[in-house]
Amino acid sequence: MARSHSHRSSHRRKRQTRRARRLGIAGGATGVLGVAAVAGLIVVVRAHGDHRTPAPRTVAARTATHGSDGLSRLKTGTRLDVSTPDGYSYSLAAVKAGTGDRPLASTTARPADGTTLGYADYVITNTGNDAALLDFPADLFVKRSRVPASVLAENRCMPQPGAPSDMCTLPDHTDVVNTLGFAPPRSEDGDQYIPAGASYLVRVATDMPVESSVSPTDLRLYVWNPRFVPDRRAVEVPLP
Repeated sequence: MARSHSHRSSHRRKRQTRRARRLGIAGGATGVLGVAAVAGLIVVVRAHGDHRTPAPRTVAARTATHGSDGLSRLKTGTRLDVSTPDGYSYSLAAVKAGTGDRPLASTTARPADGTTLGYADYVITNTGNDAALLDFPADLFVKRSRVPASVLAENRCMPQPGAPSDMCTLPDHTDVVNTLGFAPPRSEDGDQYIPAGASYLVRVATDMPVESSVSPTDLRLYVWNPRFVPDRRAVEVPLP
């Protein structure tokens, strides 16, 4: 399902670009040893399949030791670089895929017996020289053979050009799960900005169930949002 972009959205993006330039946040590491909880971290949670602008909400996230150390501990796949028309640039690197009844701290509904929820973790890095809008470019794709018939009957698992024909993407949500020791996002006027050079570990999880027999090999990450891929042909963020 393609995301629509109204004139209001266009004006909002231009306003965000101006604000980001004013922020000029420098990416940095905390330098704190150990792993500590950061309560009440506000991040934008992007809902795939919902055209409304997502509102900020409070989720739990963690900071790791030093930024570069926290990042170096993660085994990732080949990096994918993406950029937006309003001048933001990011790199994405997939970490792992899996399933769980509560893949996000914000997940509230438990899936029915015989089903579960799919998720994938990836690292997003602001590769620009200024603060960038905290955005979540990747969506989770699952093999259609692992999607319950009831979900397929509702046409909620959507194929996308560029992705394998036997895979589709369900409605999903993305949360920041670890700031990897970098400064947390900066909030301004309801929007969140990631510091220049900072990397965050994020998790995208399905809102609708998949069969409990799903394995990590049945899940993949793709970017297809026209904000990042103008021709809307899905581009894979390969898992390690």
